[in-house]
Amino acid sequence: MVALAIFAVAAIALTKVAMQYTQSTSNAILRTKAQFVAMNEVAMMEMNQEWLDGTQSKQITSQGETWQIDKKAQSTISPKIQRIELQVSLFNNEQGKVEAGITNLVFFNYPAKARTQ
Repeated sequence: MVALAIFAVAAIALTKVAMQYTQSTSNAILRTKAQFVAMNEVAMMEMNQEWLDGTQSKQITSQGETWQIDKKAQSTISPKIQRIELQVSLFNNEQGKVEAGITNLVFFNYPAKARTQ
């Protein structure tokens, strides 16, 4: 009887560990997808030579999820360079709102002419 109780406690503990592992793996996959979405957005801005004024938000579907991308431009010492803060959040289509901010990325944007000099 005591052995059965010990086995039950051990089985419950093992189940909790397995649930935590599964949950942390799922979160890591979601963060990785969000990072790819952020890096793709930076690449698109650079390819399109996009100069951002103020803030911008948009929703896209990528990596099998719907994401909201919020961008905010800030001036720097040089007028030809801007600091862009990019936040990628998971968007819930059913509720029509952002569930959680997943990743943040900061990069410096500059026009194509400044790149070649």
